[in-house]
Amino acid sequence: MRQSLTAEQPHPGSRYPPTSHRRAAKHRLDLVAAGGVILAAAAALRLWQLGGRPGWQSDEPVYTSIATNVATFGTLNEHLQYGLSWTPFLFHPPFYFLLLAGWFKLVGAGVLQARLLGVLMSLIMFALLFRLLWKLHGPRIALLTLAFLAFDGWLLFVQRVSYIENTLFVLVVGALLLYQRALERPGRLRFLAAGAAVGCAIMFKQTGTYLLPTILLHWLITRREHRNHLLLTGAALFVVALYFGIMTLLFDVGSHHWFLDDTLLQLERVVDLRHSGGTLTSPLAFVHLLAHQYAVFLPSFLAALGGFALVVRRVIQCARARSVAPLQRNALLFSWTAAAIVVFGASELRYQQYFALLLVPLYCFLWTELSYIVASRPRLARAAVAGAAVVVLVGLGSFYMRVASHSDNVLAQVRQYAMTHIPRSDVVVAPEQIGDEINQRWCSVYRAPVCRYAATYVITYTTFLQGNPPDDPALYALLRSSVRLVTFRGFKETVTVWRVR
Repeated sequence: MRQSLTAEQPHPGSRYPPTSHRRAAKHRLDLVAAGGVILAAAAALRLWQLGGRPGWQSDEPVYTSIATNVATFGTLNEHLQYGLSWTPFLFHPPFYFLLLAGWFKLVGAGVLQARLLGVLMSLIMFALLFRLLWKLHGPRIALLTLAFLAFDGWLLFVQRVSYIENTLFVLVVGALLLYQRALERPGRLRFLAAGAAVGCAIMFKQTGTYLLPTILLHWLITRREHRNHLLLTGAALFVVALYFGIMTLLFDVGSHHWFLDDTLLQLERVVDLRHSGGTLTSPLAFVHLLAHQYAVFLPSFLAALGGFALVVRRVIQCARARSVAPLQRNALLFSWTAAAIVVFGASELRYQQYFALLLVPLYCFLWTELSYIVASRPRLARAAVAGAAVVVLVGLGSFYMRVASHSDNVLAQVRQYAMTHIPRSDVVVAPEQIGDEINQRWCSVYRAPVCRYAATYVITYTTFLQGNPPDDPALYALLRSSVRLVTFRGFKETVTVWRVR
């Protein structure tokens, strides 16, 4: 007898899936919608009073000045110093400044506009990361991890600042997503595309280089697609070599070696052959900084320690088993985390924005691992939900204590003071972040011996990590012959304006 059609057995010509499939599709849509709600809340927190909270960080005036010059004059340079001829700014690759200049042409130039681009890029990164985690561990774990990342206090802080890394992260996560797609459906073109994306990340900012050891470690763990991994590495290196060749032809002409000299200087800073302002030089300095200046972000640091402990635990398990089997389930996130720990742990440039490049993979590894631990022990479910809520609330508390409760935009205050109290034609000795904010002719504090007789004002900028240049008698002689006019104190910096007698 002919069976009747039921809801579970649709007509063959029907375009509707079975009920179980419809439920699964609806469930996926619900999870995507929940991810959208999280991203919307993350966007609201990052856009709230974005122009002044936190106060402008030291890199922002420099980057904004360069991008404004690119947009206005088509020249890649900062606010030119008094007594110096034009030189291009090549300490970082030019692509962020070109992107920022194009953005400025659309929405106007300024630190606020630069921050808007940074927030937009952070949200795109979260969307890509959500997709990557979904492919690796499913939608539930992806959603949970996204929530922790979106409301972490440290990330809420740095992603409201126009750091290059907020845009770099889009390329980093995009490259990992292309790499995962290539692993799922192997093919030469897919691996070549992933390699080109890795090369673009490195080309955009040198710190993107940590993608190469990430992929190498993942290959050592999984031992898959040997030839395709060689293709990927070759494509990445080709893109980087092409970039170096073009930049050398453009900027290293005649007696000038602008590109190679600036690139070498950055390399010397990374390997501790040259010290730069704002650099952490020892673990004790980091502990002191965390305890005094950034104590409000202690929860983020403790979470990072938890991720590091899980990485060490997995390594010990592998050593005992004499196998990489314990890493197989979470191989890509482990590789990303371990590469970040090694690369940035060995680097001398441990700025706050670089910490984010380490923190994101640490968080991804931490919360995915904890999710599996809780899933294997149902009795921990309620405690895990309560703990997750506490983690999110503590992250929001860090955001409130560092950003929402402080209105101390010192660099903007100094800019306004210079506009109203210092003649436009005067020469001001100041650090880079001040010189790029003011309209007066300026001279770096490192060039005080050259400018001491022309200078009529001095502006000093000090933090726990960054003071006035040591062993510079000309600068201190200039300060001794100056009168203190006004001091501005922020969350972490002290800026003083001096009038030379």
